Amino acid sequence: MNKLSKEDALLFHKLMDSLLLFVNQKTGIIKNADTMENLHKNEIEKTMLLRKKIFSDKYSFIDNFIRENPFNFPEEELGIAASWKKYKTGKFFIIKHTEEYSLFFSSESQKVYGVKGITDSFEEKFEGYAPVLVDITLIPFKENLIYDGLFAPYNISFGSGMRKSLKLESEEAIQRFGIITSLDKSPAAKQTNDEEMLRFYMKSLDNKQRHFDEINELKNKSKELEATYYQEEARDLSRHFKKSLKKSGVKGYFSVLVDTVVAGAAAENELKGAINKIVPEDKKPWLYTFKI
Repeated sequence: MNKLSKEDALLFHKLMDSLLLFVNQKTGIIKNADTMENLHKNEIEKTMLLRKKIFSDKYSFIDNFIRENPFNFPEEELGIAASWKKYKTGKFFIIKHTEEYSLFFSSESQKVYGVKGITDSFEEKFEGYAPVLVDITLIPFKENLIYDGLFAPYNISFGSGMRKSLKLESEEAIQRFGIITSLDKSPAAKQTNDEEMLRFYMKSLDNKQRHFDEINELKNKSKELEATYYQEEARDLSRHFKKSLKKSGVKGYFSVLVDTVVAGAAAENELKGAINKIVPEDKKPWLYTFKI
């Protein structure tokens, strides 16, 4: 589910509203709002200055809130509020909505975060539209990553070039760091081996163009990576071969070497037999096989 449960959403609002009230009582930023009832009479945007006080390294309102515990919250709920000391504020591109969360890409840190909505999902808020640029503060909530309850979208339309760039950058960020759903520590790069990176670089024409130098460096690194390179090239070309063969009504198993279908057979074992007869031993690792 790409938003909190009803129970968790109510708990979040209870804790956040209490924290906002506590900060306002200490600072008097919003006049005549020293009770929860009076605070709720104000538009949510008026709490922006309170939120800036909470989520700033200059202040310690969360620590004071936990120490004083003015609303007598149990330890478990205070622990949730304490987790908000780890937050991330900035501009994020919402690049995609999934069943589990919406994907937020930071072009500054080159990382992607999986963020849930609170009462409504971001998919619902933006009617499934993406990408969208927002100014927002991400915070933890139990095992999830959410936001502080207020965000500011930018009224910007993205052209095809920008959309393509965001897609490529965010995919590479996911490949390197995964989708981040915790702010407990700085995300470390995934243990991705050379073969995985080479396959990623060659997954599309856009990636190939973007990572031309990296591809050549990896390809020349070993015989195994050279084979991976030619397998991926053949995989890419196989889409055209499949379309053409299907259109002709052809069925069976086929192997592609570099840019040519070198063997085909009705059964997989027959294909292997043909390959053994016609393909040089050192080129067999280069083969890509598909079925129609």
